[in-house]
Amino acid sequence: MSISSVVLALEKQGSLRRYVPSRTKRRPQRRLFMSTQMAAKLDNPSSAVNLLVGRGYIEAALTAWTVGDYLYDNGRGGAGFIKRLEPPPPEIWEIRVTYPSPFARIFGRFAEPDTFIATDMHTRDFLGPKGSAAWIQACAACNTQWQALFPSDGPFQGHMVADYVTENCDEFPLP
Repeated sequence: MSISSVVLALEKQGSLRRYVPSRTKRRPQRRLFMSTQMAAKLDNPSSAVNLLVGRGYIEAALTAWTVGDYLYDNGRGGAGFIKRLEPPPPEIWEIRVTYPSPFARIFGRFAEPDTFIATDMHTRDFLGPKGSAAWIQACAACNTQWQALFPSDGPFQGHMVADYVTENCDEFPLP
């Protein structure tokens, strides 16, 4: 069974929820699925991320991904909107909500090109400095959720940003 079929089966059984933009008439160009944990945080108006960052800003980032908006670099040839994090574990990515402050990070992995599985989100302040225990724990939790959802399938792996995002994206180096 292909990973695409597994994703759709998990959606049908309720283990994954497809993010469908509600405030635009634009058709989705990419797919984003949320784990039950990620969906619960997004749906809960009292979750720390919703309270501190704002659900509207988080939904704007999820919408930008799904409708195929241009995914930019940071102006210095590095990651801007989306970034692959340094292993271990490998192939953990973050969608970066960088406005307003405090910022948010949406953790996940790619099932296939243009298909992101979001497992959790945190405020940037909660995560602390790069390499902190909170970062390590967030990446490990993403890996654990992936293994629970896809016990027979590893995440998609590529060598360039264009392997993961097939259209409308700056090319920048991957760690």
